Amino acid sequence: MLGVIPGLVLASQLHVHGEPIQRYPPPGRLIDIGGRKLHLHYTGSGGPTIILMAGGGAFSIDWALVQPRVAEITRVCSYDRAGLAWSDPGPADETVEQTIADLRTLLRVGGEKVPYVLVGASVGGIFIRAYQRTFPDEVAGLVFTNSTNRLGRAVKGGKVGLLWDLTEDEVRSTFPLPASVKGPAPTRVGEPFDRLPSDLRAVRLWLDVRLWETWEPAKVGPESTLSWRKEFLQIFAETDAGKKPPLDALPVIVVSSGPPGAESERE
Repeated sequence: MLGVIPGLVLASQLHVHGEPIQRYPPPGRLIDIGGRKLHLHYTGSGGPTIILMAGGGAFSIDWALVQPRVAEITRVCSYDRAGLAWSDPGPADETVEQTIADLRTLLRVGGEKVPYVLVGASVGGIFIRAYQRTFPDEVAGLVFTNSTNRLGRAVKGGKVGLLWDLTEDEVRSTFPLPASVKGPAPTRVGEPFDRLPSDLRAVRLWLDVRLWETWEPAKVGPESTLSWRKEFLQIFAETDAGKKPPLDALPVIVVSSGPPGAESERE
């Protein structure tokens, strides 16, 4: 499916700055990773440890229907990336580089044992792939669940293109984002998060409103989008004809809730 930004960028680059969190305390621990804290929620025991990576603008609680079932058979962790939910923002939130560095530090400081099975939803798919490439000895398997594989962006002149087909200058030309992309304040929890238990829907709406209140489109830069573009190009380069399969014998599962795209839409 072709996802056109700025919608995804709006969701994935929202930050929380100095907002009190006492109303709904985090279900897990706030762990110091070096001058800032990230939220890690772990349950179950055994191995390998399953790491759940949410999509753009999504939260650890979005795995609430999945994590308890997985915890019945092994250790499982969900967490909030920098700037989302209960986690402090960092210097370059939602860039691939900061995301995987943060996650590795969080798991090490939190005492989680390797190897991990990484599960990535939506744009989380490129993050888990980048983690596996950077730290291959720490990963026992990958699970891509509705992971982003066709990410588009509208640029100046009315052009809409796949992120990796656009130049860096074309991506940069769309920033800063117009104030209109902020839209009205959230008033309800949308699909598929409306399937969460009612108490967690209240928490999720509270988190969404906090993000909306603190997000300033004019201050959003192109860094995360450019890092996603770079990651996609890296993945494509690794799978060029004649090259050794980059994942070798690593177990991989792909889960999709939608029909496969037409042959003409596939890249």
